[in-house]
Amino acid sequence: MDQVLDAYLDRIDRHLRPMPASERVDIVQEIRSELLELEAQGLSPQAITARLGEPRELAMAYLSDAIMKNPRFSWRRLGSVAAFYSLAGLGGLIVLPATSITAVAFLICGAAVPAMGLLKLLGSLVGIEMPWTAVQFGTWTAPPAAAFLVSVGVGLLLLLAGMWLWRFTIRFIRTLAQNRPRRRG
Repeated sequence: MDQVLDAYLDRIDRHLRPMPASERVDIVQEIRSELLELEAQGLSPQAITARLGEPRELAMAYLSDAIMKNPRFSWRRLGSVAAFYSLAGLGGLIVLPATSITAVAFLICGAAVPAMGLLKLLGSLVGIEMPWTAVQFGTWTAPPAAAFLVSVGVGLLLLLAGMWLWRFTIRFIRTLAQNRPRRRG
């Protein structure tokens, strides 16, 4: 392959670096195949790169497709969101980190809060005083069983809020991607 096309492909790969390696390799391989096909059709390297567009924009289109393919939260998906964020520009400078980081924090806390309530309850059953208070209003402290039930409710609310924020993040990415040039080919 021509040196210009190799440099073009390297720039795309660099923009996709935060993605999981397996997804990045597949995308780069797909683009490489398209470059070779266009080169076999007799197009010059400059015509090929002009046809496919800026490497940053092409990488962003692939990233948005990868994120929207499966909008559920996963740590791998978070890497794709981080890569997309790095390409999103000023529009995503505040919204994407705020929603994605808050979503992850809510999801983690949604699991941790009931676990802490359960530890408090189990500790009270075996006679061990845990160093934290699960639920307290003024000077009144809830008994461990009631505190556990409250912690399950709060954990559920945090999980729901985290899932909602994650979906909002995906919708925001979809909106940004719709305003960008789409993948060609």
